[in-house]
Amino acid sequence: MKRSMSILLVPAVVILVAWQAPGVRQEVTSLVPQPESGGGWQWDFEPEIFTPENLYEYINGEAEVYIDYEFIEMVTASHARQDDPMASVTFDIYDMGTPLNAFGIYSNYRRPVLEFGAIGEEAIVSDLNIRFWKGTFFVQVNAGSMNETVRESLPKYAGKIADSIGRAELPAAVFILPEEGQVPHTLRYMARGLLGQEAFSRSYEAKYMLPSGECSAFLVPKDSPDEAREALVTFIRNLYQQEQIDELPDFDGLSTFSAVTEYYGKFSALLSGPFVVGVIRYQESDEAAVLINTIRSCLR
Repeated sequence: MKRSMSILLVPAVVILVAWQAPGVRQEVTSLVPQPESGGGWQWDFEPEIFTPENLYEYINGEAEVYIDYEFIEMVTASHARQDDPMASVTFDIYDMGTPLNAFGIYSNYRRPVLEFGAIGEEAIVSDLNIRFWKGTFFVQVNAGSMNETVRESLPKYAGKIADSIGRAELPAAVFILPEEGQVPHTLRYMARGLLGQEAFSRSYEAKYMLPSGECSAFLVPKDSPDEAREALVTFIRNLYQQEQIDELPDFDGLSTFSAVTEYYGKFSALLSGPFVVGVIRYQESDEAAVLINTIRSCLR
């Protein structure tokens, strides 16, 4: 069972920025902190590696999510206080293979109501846990108790791990959905597929605040206009099979589609080159149209 907790963030001091030569992969085990000599810490358990084949042994029930994001391997290890073995800190470090996958798995955890800090590219922090991503890695640092020394050590450990990770750029598609009106900390990259649809795999979604209320906008990049069209057609057919819509549209020359559905509320989408662009769960159609057109303008 996964050990997952949270922490009150103490700002970490960044001493150096790690540099990584292009094409050189960092070993996940090299990122595990060593117990500080004379610092009162010792190994609780030494680094243990998990791969896609056996990750379920560590996080049963959640392993498939990481596998969807094509994670390569992870290492877990723990330090404990010499004077109190129950006072421990556990490190879970996942090599996700690419910055996009690292951001994607991280984005599954963040919500606007959570607390965030400047560790790595961004960190989610709470009383006994820090989660962050940087480069090709997603990292969780968990406290094993409310011991004050343990809680104070979490941001130091997290900062040390982050400083040792080389930076890497996200693909440009991550930044297409416009920032204006976007609800902070809601941008997500979904490997499995937007709205649970395989046709919309490898897609982006963010929440937006419109005058009439909140909605979600999405972007589905494909390799060609034909693939984008096929993805939208497949999605519409699924809506019909789920009895979300009463009839199928004429697919000849299809470029836009709108419907009112039980699962997704009001749904509007259009094709723009190799992209499917859409808005769901909106209130006013004219506001959704403005948002869709704004997104489309960002594609040019």
